[in-house]
Amino acid sequence: MANPFPHPLYAKHVLGPGFEFAQAELWPWLLAANEAHALMLADRGIVSAADVAALLDAQAHIEAEGREAFVYDPKVEDLFFLVERKLIELAGPVAGGNLQIARSRNDLAATMARLLIRDRLLGIETLVFALRERLIALVERFIDVVIPGITHTQPAQPTTLAHYLLGVLGPLERDSERLAQARARVNRSPLGAAAFTTTGFPIDRALTAELLGFEGIVENGYDAVGAGDHFLESSQVVANLAASLGRFVNDLLIWARQEAGVFRVGTEFVQISSIMPQKRNPVVLEHIRTRIGWVYGHANAIATLVHGAAFGDTNDVDDPIFVPTAGLFEAATAVLELLEATLATGEFNTARLTAQAGDGFTTATALADGLVLSFELPFRTAHHIVSTSVSIAMEQGASALTLPIVREAISRVTGGDLAIDQAWLDAQLDPAAFVAARRLPGGPARSAVEASLAAARQRIAADVTEIERAQARIAAAGDERRRRTGALPR
Repeated sequence: MANPFPHPLYAKHVLGPGFEFAQAELWPWLLAANEAHALMLADRGIVSAADVAALLDAQAHIEAEGREAFVYDPKVEDLFFLVERKLIELAGPVAGGNLQIARSRNDLAATMARLLIRDRLLGIETLVFALRERLIALVERFIDVVIPGITHTQPAQPTTLAHYLLGVLGPLERDSERLAQARARVNRSPLGAAAFTTTGFPIDRALTAELLGFEGIVENGYDAVGAGDHFLESSQVVANLAASLGRFVNDLLIWARQEAGVFRVGTEFVQISSIMPQKRNPVVLEHIRTRIGWVYGHANAIATLVHGAAFGDTNDVDDPIFVPTAGLFEAATAVLELLEATLATGEFNTARLTAQAGDGFTTATALADGLVLSFELPFRTAHHIVSTSVSIAMEQGASALTLPIVREAISRVTGGDLAIDQAWLDAQLDPAAFVAARRLPGGPARSAVEASLAAARQRIAADVTEIERAQARIAAAGDERRRRTGALPR
């Protein structure tokens, strides 16, 4: 005699956790998909309007009771069947039993996945906008703050804090583009594909898509229920975002070290040591970095599940893949919210940054340029003079280039002398002058940064307009479902 379904271990490891996840994460999308499908069945005359009214009244009762009213029952495979059983109980076997006409759990699950991902992408996009706004505000505030620019972790050339932050802003703007593009491809309806061959009933796939705020359908039934590229693309776009922010967070951690002393995390995010009373640990940055790791872990799990699965409906790219997908978006949300709040409450030691702007011979390039412009030397000769000057200074233990050092280098390299004086040398080595001379697009001079700021404001305004349009479309779809539901005969 066969043992009853399910095996206790199957219930423990698969069905129970699956039910709890669906209850927590998929509840609103299940109800929305039910409503859209039922309204379409009424519109096409496949199910009577009166039966659909009874069905949706029963669903309204279920929604009012809340997801907590549903408790996992090992005798019922999943949340879908438990809700269906309740609908049949409330609306009757005809009205309740006809909801699944021309629909499978396959296209329903695929639809819920896309609704979930669309919602999460919109949330991430909004948080990216908030971080972009924060960076723009900081750029405006620090437009004239000269700092040492870094390459290969070493002092390189003077720049401004605003110029650096604009550099951080650039990838974020492109992340917004990538997120919006991924959302546009996700926002297609699989409903109507049924198991994967569509159905013989004369349904209207375009109508269900419209009622859920989708911008079209995934046409091929096999593709609609079997593809996983929407999971892959969405997760990789978020991973790309996390990677760029991880590099910024790494810089902030370096700047927050006591010996650097140029970024101070707000007290709200500082933890102490249990044994060392002097400690002031900027641990929020470490927690952000940790959650970036979680984003990557979930993205890799998604890629592994999709890669290893046969093409078509299979559990690898069905309910189980929802778990790392939700985890990825949860971790990314924490990264964005915590980072924006850290920047809002933290403090930059601008005086110390400016004092360090010329350290490490960062204006050496300007001195070489000056030798070319003032004395018409070939750049390579000028470069050799300045590099020799730096070598002499380091041999002498000097931290800056002096007039005697530069003159000695000129003599060594050219065998002669140049008519340089202290005023000329000071002008070449001034970090503020170095910055002011770099007025080309993308440079750190005030005029260049102001132009970049204006463009950044225009881009975020356009992006906000686009996402508001998308949100309005989704809201309008919900309004239309409610209008149609209210108009059903009772």
